[in-house]
Amino acid sequence: MKETIWIIFFSLVLAACASTKEPILKGSSEEASWAYEFVRVKETSYKLTQKEAEEGTKGDLIGEVQRNIVDMDSAEESVEQHLDSNSLPHGTALYKHTGSKSIILYELEDKYYIAEKKD
Repeated sequence: MKETIWIIFFSLVLAACASTKEPILKGSSEEASWAYEFVRVKETSYKLTQKEAEEGTKGDLIGEVQRNIVDMDSAEESVEQHLDSNSLPHGTALYKHTGSKSIILYELEDKYYIAEKKD
């Protein structure tokens, strides 16, 4: 009987965690030594947020994420390059923001989210 109660309890907890409306990013900066989840575009790092972009702010395509570098964290020769990310999956589309040069957008599950320029 106690086993059944525990199974039901853990099933409810897992179901609650899976029902989040926020995008689920592949990988996590917690797994690595980075302070935040980011994507690199040319020489600039952009901190990923889970804020949805306003409609109409998607500009031109910048490119797609080429590497998720979480697995490379311990490699001494790992150097962050253009279109690398520590959490976005390979192939994630990146776009310019029409209203700000310090923001770019990334697309997950047909929605656009904001990534903010880090100094």
